[in-house]
Amino acid sequence: MSDDVFDLDAYVAEHRKDPYAFRYGGQDFELPHAQDTDWRVMEAADQGDVDAIRTLFRLGLGAEQWARFEELPQPAGAMGELFRRWQAHSGTKPGESPASPSSSGSTAGPSKHRSAGTTRASRSAKP
Repeated sequence: MSDDVFDLDAYVAEHRKDPYAFRYGGQDFELPHAQDTDWRVMEAADQGDVDAIRTLFRLGLGAEQWARFEELPQPAGAMGELFRRWQAHSGTKPGESPASPSSSGSTAGPSKHRSAGTTRASRSAKP
């Protein structure tokens, strides 16, 4: 391969973030940082899709951890709190995708040019 080819494998290895560790049922688990998860699953999970959140946990935990995790009770409130704390660890908020955390800031601006004129009648105008 030529030197001007972007090496995505190297990028992923260099930019890996700290995983999120938690304990449940007396067992230790680790979820990858949000930036290291599959963005297709993360987008759906971020919208509150319960199936997507479960998929994110299953993929993030991996086969061995998932098998142990699945044996434990999974009350909705606790799983929601786990998801929120994992998001906080990853520096994301609900509705905010981690797919491009280092992207530029907002480019939003006024949608129309605003006139400096006014709709009030001029006092200097004479009939």
